[in-house]
Amino acid sequence: MILELREYTALPDRTEDLHRRFADETLDLFREFGLDLRGFWHVVDDRRRIYYLCAFEDVNAAVEFWDAFRADPRWIGLKERSEAEGPLIEEIVSTYLTEPEYMAAHR
Repeated sequence: MILELREYTALPDRTEDLHRRFADETLDLFREFGLDLRGFWHVVDDRRRIYYLCAFEDVNAAVEFWDAFRADPRWIGLKERSEAEGPLIEEIVSTYLTEPEYMAAHR
């Protein structure tokens, strides 16, 4: 298993729109798609920076999941509606994480 840490930086004037999109629709769509979401946060005193952590069998499974998600008509429609007045996101960074084998001995 791997974890994917996704970091979103909202455009300054679109921060609350991005939070609303996650809260009102995207998280439900993630659930419908079976995303193993482990946590969801924003930086204290900086709501522009949103992080979430999700689990996948391996990197290939993550890539396949996101490819299918981005191609889904529901996501395409949601993205188009929510970005009718312009984009919401300045940057997305994705980092794949795995636990070092020596951590098992420290549990």
